Amino acid sequence: MATRGGAVVAMAALSLLSARAVTAFLLLFLPRFLQAQTFSFPFQQPEKCDNNQYFDISALSCVPCGANQRQDALGTSCVCLPGFQMISNNGGPAIICKKCPENMKGVTEDGWNCISCPSGLTAEGKCHCPIGHILGSHSCPGWSVVV
Repeated sequence: MATRGGAVVAMAALSLLSARAVTAFLLLFLPRFLQAQTFSFPFQQPEKCDNNQYFDISALSCVPCGANQRQDALGTSCVCLPGFQMISNNGGPAIICKKCPENMKGVTEDGWNCISCPSGLTAEGKCHCPIGHILGSHSCPGWSVVV
């Protein structure tokens, strides 16, 4: 019996030694390993972007719009400022805007053409249409028909 009891004590001592060795190993090396694997970046939300920025979902951050641009209604792209027409649109800030001529300050609904607006402009630079009227624009630049 003494041998069996001694074996149990020896196994318990070995088990305790192993547990301490594992604990020491984890305390010494695991934090270094975890630090090498951890990273963080600031969390941004689209509504936190300024009017001249848009939220780039691929970068999860606010990115400046280009010249003569502001963010669109969703805040995820840029659009031309009122009084400017789009010349090129490759998304995000890759939009090129050109100032409309003085006699055609409005832009078509799609933003690609400048048009004249007999009844004035909205805050977005679109033609104001009085009640009972409809605005029709022809695909030729500069043509506008108000019925």
